Amino acid sequence: MNNELVELNEGTHELGIKLAEDKAAALIRYLDILETTNQSFNLTRIPRAEYVNLHLLDSLTGALFIPSSPSLRILDIGTGAGFPGVPLAAALPHSQVTLLDSTAKKVRFAQETAHTCGISNCRGLHARAEHIARDNTHRERYDIVISRAVAAFDALIELMLPLTKVGGKVIALKGAKYGEELLGVDDLVMNLGGSPPQVHTVRLPASKIERFLIVVDKVSPTPSKFPRNR
Repeated sequence: MNNELVELNEGTHELGIKLAEDKAAALIRYLDILETTNQSFNLTRIPRAEYVNLHLLDSLTGALFIPSSPSLRILDIGTGAGFPGVPLAAALPHSQVTLLDSTAKKVRFAQETAHTCGISNCRGLHARAEHIARDNTHRERYDIVISRAVAAFDALIELMLPLTKVGGKVIALKGAKYGEELLGVDDLVMNLGGSPPQVHTVRLPASKIERFLIVVDKVSPTPSKFPRNR
């Protein structure tokens, strides 16, 4: 068996995440295409040896905080090369994942590669989050809005909560310096219609790397003045 497939299967087992065999194989194929494409178009700086842990398993930690409801609408803000959205689409096959990025080539790569690999429940969206947050087609339409290392939390939450349904939640995947980003944000989060941020720590399998997931529940509608122009 492919060593990366073994690493992925062992990692998801350790995290307690269910991932069908065909979807696990699809994700490894996704990494193969990413590695090839990355030689001509800069999609990631992470070395191939760390793709499974730092791209796939890191992305899949978000699934630990997503309810197992059918037909969830999930929005990945700043998807880049397709993370965390594509792995989440593989793990949550009954959901519909939108891969949002302001770079058209990245959106096209993520959507087309996912579909080529058999992960069809995701679609690309070439746009800026601050623009679609004012579009009624998207505003307060998503059950889950997730993002990985895109911006400081205060700027990010002002984009994420306007796009989240009341009753939905926001998940921001952060590194070890997350605490600095949370200083003084409680009032802003409340004004945006969110609950106080809750931080969950997850250690990535086969490493000492810790991922910090900031989770905010959407408890009331976001006032129309948000997001503000920055």
